[in-house]
Amino acid sequence: MTESEYFSLKNKGWTEFGCGSTDIELITIASEIGNLLKHPNGQIVYTLKPKLESEALKGTFSNIHGYGDFPFHTDTAFYKKPARYILMHSVRPSICDTTVLSKIALWDLLTYSDKKNAERAIYLVNTNREKYYTSLIFRDNKIEGIKYDPSCMLPFNKFAKDFDLTFKEILTETSPNCIKWTENKTLIIDNWKCLHGRKSVEKDCNRELKRIYIN
Repeated sequence: MTESEYFSLKNKGWTEFGCGSTDIELITIASEIGNLLKHPNGQIVYTLKPKLESEALKGTFSNIHGYGDFPFHTDTAFYKKPARYILMHSVRPSICDTTVLSKIALWDLLTYSDKKNAERAIYLVNTNREKYYTSLIFRDNKIEGIKYDPSCMLPFNKFAKDFDLTFKEILTETSPNCIKWTENKTLIIDNWKCLHGRKSVEKDCNRELKRIYIN
């Protein structure tokens, strides 16, 4: 990564650039940012492919949305501390965009009351492995982050229920940044500062991305 790419990641919350596509090349780039975090299945480099609802693991975005749009979310929100960065790479071009929305841009659309609700919001994380309560906004070593995944996080207290309604309305009205997947493109997202999603893959069922979690 170049200095300008690091600057973009730090200040915007994401950066994109071209690079080689081998697992070793991608692992080398990811290791420059932090420690690599294994996917729950044990893999460091995980390949994302579109799936029909019936083909996907119950409760996952593919199981819920299939080839349709994926809503904005935080990756690994089911962890008590989500992965800090997400690296994604496309070997081949794809017409299915990844959408990115920074927390700063989102916060600019909220009222003072909305922000207070967000600060006090408690969600129930409900997965096949465990259930626990979590805050929407968290802090780690003086760094503030947001964790949100509508597939496994249910609003629990009044503040969360009020905020969730507002949040979903805003997300449908905002214009996110759309990442175009050209050949050999890499995208790195600050998973604590940004939410991301996916456009429908109905017209690109062969879309394939490599993904690495980074702490």
